[in-house]
Amino acid sequence: MSRIAQYIEAAERDNTRRSYAAAIRHFEVEWKGLLPTTADATSRYLADHAATLAISTLRQRLAALSRWHVDHGFTDPTKAPLVRQVLKGIRSIHSVAEKRARSLEIDVVQQIDQWLEVAIGNAERCDDRPARLRHTRNRSLLLLGFWRGFRSDELVNLRVENVEVSPGEGLSCYLSRSKGDRQMLGRVYKCPALSRLCPVTAFNAWVSLAGLTQGPVFRKIDRWGRIGQEGLHANSLIPLLRSLLAEAGVAASEAYSSHSMRRGFAGWARASGWDIKELMEYVGWKDVKSAMRYLDASGSTLQARFEEGLATRDPADRSPPPSMHAPTEQTKEQARGPRLPEPATLSAILRVTVSLARFSPQSRGLARGRRLIEQTCFERYAMQRLNTEGTQYELTVPHESRDSLEEEIASLLDDMYRIAEDNQCLLEATFHEPATDSYWD
Repeated sequence: MSRIAQYIEAAERDNTRRSYAAAIRHFEVEWKGLLPTTADATSRYLADHAATLAISTLRQRLAALSRWHVDHGFTDPTKAPLVRQVLKGIRSIHSVAEKRARSLEIDVVQQIDQWLEVAIGNAERCDDRPARLRHTRNRSLLLLGFWRGFRSDELVNLRVENVEVSPGEGLSCYLSRSKGDRQMLGRVYKCPALSRLCPVTAFNAWVSLAGLTQGPVFRKIDRWGRIGQEGLHANSLIPLLRSLLAEAGVAASEAYSSHSMRRGFAGWARASGWDIKELMEYVGWKDVKSAMRYLDASGSTLQARFEEGLATRDPADRSPPPSMHAPTEQTKEQARGPRLPEPATLSAILRVTVSLARFSPQSRGLARGRRLIEQTCFERYAMQRLNTEGTQYELTVPHESRDSLEEEIASLLDDMYRIAEDNQCLLEATFHEPATDSYWD
């Protein structure tokens, strides 16, 4: 393999490469599709699997098809208006609530930790080294995964030589790459030492017992207590965690996954008074919407808020009602009902990259298509051209929520692709919000 090929391979995550290969295999082998394909065939592929695959899965399949066509120098059919309209219709007809892993609450973490401490003590007394190793490793994995809010890929990519422990203070660990680090810049994650459920103590106990000085932190242990050289696979963490929960006597262990630790920590932090900004910074979320997917509004909190709004003075303390024949301004206001707050309007500053090209040398609609996109799609958002070529724009898009912003961007993209097609042009467009580092295309 050449050095260029090595760098190209290193630029993409292994999981992404494997999932894209599986998606292409599904399209060609299972669905019997032909590559390169067309917008019509891509739409039929989506329609055939709309009822059985989740929207997120369909989007991943489209991303894989798009990547294949771009890499091989073909026109990308997934950007066609027909495909976007079919996907939008599927989202409307087959909309279902997103399945989320059950949150691992702090009292459950404590229950598992107590069980592990007893199991480690029993293994020591019985001189059962394999069991002692497994329980010590699992305790470190659980506590570090919870208190750092790590994903499964982040846990399995931890290396001993990249973890620095400061006794009594905490530990810091460097990860060269993770799912959230799209630019692959690497990041140092810090975790404090705690008075109980301490991830630092658990980490030291595991590394010391296993005699690890370098390589992956969390590894496979066979039945004879031999420790593997390779790290655990990310997919193995879900069955490992569920088995641990079941052994510790936690009910409905199958409802938990590796995301449960991340969600559990996010819920604990919010309940402990962390604001969303510091939580995002600690965990590593770049997008508020991504963070909110991990936060649940507890039923008790909602009930308390409603009851607070329904609270009234004691009837004995109420002043007598004014005469019905001479209504006051106050009674008129009460008759009209409570004033509802105006919905808060936010503004997103978006950078838009636009690339237009002719279908063929005979196409004559390039200039008209660019002009219509500016007039129809951009001008109402305080459009600013960022270059003379007309490929970079800045828009200010008002919105009431992240969902409404995404709907607005999706509608803009649909209009832009329609205009481009009407004028016999190929369009590539990307929306970027620098404040959250979010992308749409």
